[in-house]
Amino acid sequence: MLSPPMMRLARTLAARHRLLFSVEQLREFKEVIERPRLARYMTGTHQRELVVGMAADGELVLVISSVRVCRDPDDDHLLALCKDGQADVLITGDKDLLVLGHFGSTRIIAPSHFLAEHT
Repeated sequence: MLSPPMMRLARTLAARHRLLFSVEQLREFKEVIERPRLARYMTGTHQRELVVGMAADGELVLVISSVRVCRDPDDDHLLALCKDGQADVLITGDKDLLVLGHFGSTRIIAPSHFLAEHT
């Protein structure tokens, strides 16, 4: 289940912003929520609803850019998504991304900072 701050973040995002995602990101999200540590908190039906909801509420971006900027190369796909989706902001708790501050015209901020600015 989502914590109260994450629920506030989700509501704020859904009401005022476009959620961008890639096929790779959707696949990773599905894999994470199916891990035993998280799966014990939700049924298979709820897991599917989360994935379908993310896909329905967001905008699928075909990521064609190749980016090599982040100190953790596994995070570069998110920067490529921001570039190809022309994202204004990347909301993340990942320190390897947060340390960048910006990527092109995309601001990179923590969820708490985003909520402070938008609620």
